[in-house]
Amino acid sequence: MPSCPKNYPFYNWVPKPLGILILLFLFLPILTVGGTYSVNSGEMMSGLGIISEHIQFATFATSVGMAAFAPFFYQLVCIRREKMMCLVGFSLMYVLSLVCAKTDSIFLLALCSVIMGFFRMVLMMVNLFTLIKYAFGMEATRNITPGFEPTSEEGWDKLDVEKSNSQPMIYLFFMILGQMGTWLTAWLAYEYEWQHVYYYMMGMLLVSILLIFVTMPYHSYVGPRFPITFRKFGNVVVFCTFWMSVVYILIYGKVLDWYSDSTIWWATGIAFVSALVFIYMDVYRKSPYFLWDIFKLRNIRIGVILYLLLMILNSSSLFVNVFTGIGMKIDNWQNASLGNWCMLGYALGIVVILLMRNKGVHFKYLFATGFLFLGLSSLFMYFEVQNAGMLERMKYPIIIRSIGMVILYALTAVYANQRMPFKYLSTWICIMLTVRMVLGPAVGTSLYTNVLQNRQQYYITSYAENNDLISPEASAQFRQTVYGAKMQGRSEEEGQIMASMTAKGKVQVQATISAVKEMAGWTFYACVFSMIFVLVIRYPKRKLLT
Repeated sequence: MPSCPKNYPFYNWVPKPLGILILLFLFLPILTVGGTYSVNSGEMMSGLGIISEHIQFATFATSVGMAAFAPFFYQLVCIRREKMMCLVGFSLMYVLSLVCAKTDSIFLLALCSVIMGFFRMVLMMVNLFTLIKYAFGMEATRNITPGFEPTSEEGWDKLDVEKSNSQPMIYLFFMILGQMGTWLTAWLAYEYEWQHVYYYMMGMLLVSILLIFVTMPYHSYVGPRFPITFRKFGNVVVFCTFWMSVVYILIYGKVLDWYSDSTIWWATGIAFVSALVFIYMDVYRKSPYFLWDIFKLRNIRIGVILYLLLMILNSSSLFVNVFTGIGMKIDNWQNASLGNWCMLGYALGIVVILLMRNKGVHFKYLFATGFLFLGLSSLFMYFEVQNAGMLERMKYPIIIRSIGMVILYALTAVYANQRMPFKYLSTWICIMLTVRMVLGPAVGTSLYTNVLQNRQQYYITSYAENNDLISPEASAQFRQTVYGAKMQGRSEEEGQIMASMTAKGKVQVQATISAVKEMAGWTFYACVFSMIFVLVIRYPKRKLLT
């Protein structure tokens, strides 16, 4: 274990409460600075003249960069050079934010997003372990260092209990800060322009750099000059190339009519080649970037399945956005403000976790409870979605879904970590972030948006068949609209155009509502299936070698 000065990472004159506040403040730019801000997608699309898929692609690029960092996790948190790493990281984030604010190139935006995602994860983990050391006096790296694993079942069980109590609280902290950052960026884009979000974040980065300069001394290396060989960054490039190709196919497939477009073929070929290159580079290296034998652990395989199910079903959160957008015409900032109710759901979910785990409730019942809440959220939407829906009632599905989401989000990580040898931790974090932030959401977003569009078209066709002048109700509404237009001084032709547009708008709204109701029903069934699945599978603990 690397040894640190007594008041690390601050000067001795910095009082401990102030040091804790500074470290907590540093999380704000770390968690909020990013290549793109999805809550500002409407403003960015109108300002740059691009489609929503471009924003989704760049957003997933940030997640790919964060996952690519994970295999370096242990080496970087052990460097113990908070000042140097934060200064370098914040400076690079400042430059990249400036590029994102100025560029109109989607390729450059995605490239900056990948790099920023990588540095976000570096800074987040380094700052977290520093905060734990400084605030609580705990050397957290001891619990992740290979060779320091417990040697008895009692020791492993004690460590697993500690993780059950500590990891959910860490997740709660990051998720609440992340939601606050989402609301803040939406407000900035609403009050000003989307570029001002980047400028604000750049200002926050400069404040953070100033705080670091003033309060932190220089610390020399306590170990090797740099524990990571740059040869491994070849793996990072190949890893990012593979997942960006996969995300490209999932996001742009519907828009480009799948394999009718040559770029989808190119993306598929690049994904296939990069996957082979990645496997080859890892298998034939003495110090691999990724440990493939981790998949021999049953906990890991189950964890991957649970995260995949969770993130696909959690994509049903778009029901609220679609319904409020088409039925209530609210903007991104109002949507983000409505989304703040998820923080209450996160807090309630953590309470559920702590209460049930302290009572010794088995993981399978906790997982089933998580999927139950996801299903109840969809069931609420099934009965609530209607022409006369109320905005204030939309907080309930958000709260309910957030409870289930955080239960599965936090406890899946706890379960997968059970009795896992520490040498696999970095690889597991890479798998977890990839499934949880890239593969699962990309598949879920692609599935829900494509099915929603398909069902919308189906219902538009169905409703339009009976929405003509032969229908007494449609005919009366059409004549009434024409009459109202003529009373306003418009011509007969203008009145008919207005009446046609009004009729078309009503059909589209009704078709969207019907599609959302249908998909909410199928999501509920999927949640029930997931509940049954987690209840019937086995959860054996890894047997210790004697």
